Amino acid sequence: MNKDIGRNAERELVKILSSMGYRAVRIPTSNSSPNPLPDVFATFGGTLLAFEVKSTWEPKLKIREIQIRKILDFLSMFTMEGHAYVAVKFKSFKKWEFFEVLNPSSIEVKVGNGIDLSSLSHIQRFNAEELI
Repeated sequence: MNKDIGRNAERELVKILSSMGYRAVRIPTSNSSPNPLPDVFATFGGTLLAFEVKSTWEPKLKIREIQIRKILDFLSMFTMEGHAYVAVKFKSFKKWEFFEVLNPSSIEVKVGNGIDLSSLSHIQRFNAEELI
């Protein structure tokens, strides 16, 4: 993937999350970095979300284990509740989809098999409201 395309998708996701009330930030780092850092992370209430962000014209995409492991390792450094997601902008379909990952293994994501941001938002906002 072209690095500029990836950076633009990360920035777009940060803007979307921020507009929905999340505190979100892009971590500008190279994929080759050995550090366990996500592309984007966000908080809402007591929940931390870590995202591996992808952008593609294709209807499916393979995500390598090392990329999944990094976001899971990042979340393990914190005591707050955390969720790891692969966020994919399917450009041909003009939509974002989110895939929660629980185990460090390679996965293949397909358009139509993820959840949309409104579902993600509902889950996280519900958890945050429980903390009040």
